[in-house]
Amino acid sequence: MMKKSDISYLEHSQLSHDIDSDLIQYKHFQNDCLLEHSLSHIEFKDCYFEECQFQDISFENSYFIHVIFENCDLSNIKLNSSLLRNIQFINCKLLGTDFSESIFDNVHIKDCICRFANFSFMKNKKVYFQTCDFTNASIIETNLNKTRFSDCCFSQCEILHSSLYNIDLSSCDLRNIIISPQDISGAIIDEYQASSLIHLLKVKIKE
Repeated sequence: MMKKSDISYLEHSQLSHDIDSDLIQYKHFQNDCLLEHSLSHIEFKDCYFEECQFQDISFENSYFIHVIFENCDLSNIKLNSSLLRNIQFINCKLLGTDFSESIFDNVHIKDCICRFANFSFMKNKKVYFQTCDFTNASIIETNLNKTRFSDCCFSQCEILHSSLYNIDLSSCDLRNIIISPQDISGAIIDEYQASSLIHLLKVKIKE
């Protein structure tokens, strides 16, 4: 995974200058904005996006390899059916971002707003979500076997046919999570969280 200390060798550029290329490599984009583009099969490799904003953008069937997004707004853009390998999202807005049917391979998402984001039908190989807000997000039919969550909020997040077996959620806020007993079965939680999930058992507590 690329580190921020590695960016000194990157060339400063503007997205509008490079976006027509099939391969965008060794570039540093800073305080840049890209509007209303529909792109596919484009490859970003060894790039650093800093304070960038994307609006009405589609990167369907694209490749992101060794890329850092920091303090970027990627809200409502489409990254579906794409490969993201060795990627970092740091303090980014991912409101309504569509990652459906994509592959996350060694991805770290930290301090990000993931409200209404779509993480469905994904093939996750190694992912770490750290201090992320999944309010109203969707995680449907996604393999979470190698996914870690730390200090995340799952209020009104729908998790369906995506097993959390043996995943440690003890540091997360699970209040009002939308999930089936089958999907939460085997997850690692604390006593307080267990009391907020007891309704899934469809039992009555005698006072």
